[in-house]
Amino acid sequence: MNQKEITENLTLAQTLLEQWLRFRQYYLKGISEEPISPEEETQFLETTSTVAQNVRKLAQRVDEKQHPFKAKEISALLKGSISIANFRNLPETDQKAFYKQWHECQVYLSRTVGAFKFLHEGYRPPVKKGAKKKSGGGNMKMIMIIVIAILVAAGGYYVWQEVI
Repeated sequence: MNQKEITENLTLAQTLLEQWLRFRQYYLKGISEEPISPEEETQFLETTSTVAQNVRKLAQRVDEKQHPFKAKEISALLKGSISIANFRNLPETDQKAFYKQWHECQVYLSRTVGAFKFLHEGYRPPVKKGAKKKSGGGNMKMIMIIVIAILVAAGGYYVWQEVI
């Protein structure tokens, strides 16, 4: 990944994290007793749409094994979020489970942002080398066995010659 890609991914991940935090504000409003305006519902839908787009963009650019930011989990939470008022209608156990999942995704997003900041500052992870070939090691063992066998045979021959 070159510096330009790192910068773009960092910006995208930071934007996604900010949007994810905004999404939480709507969730908290939904589970409160405060009235929900139609404008807030519209903003909520725009936010969820933008989050979904940015999750897809980041997932296309980033290896999920290297930078796990829980794209599938975020998408699943977004699919279940129809409106702010919908959060209010969830049973309390489901509200807590939803928030726990939201928080887990937030932690992974924060880790991804931190990783890209680290890369942006110049850190380059060490390059993993391929597995070492064992062909030399196996041959060396066989040579040692043959040498030892020859020495034992030579020693036995010498002792046999002395005895006779």
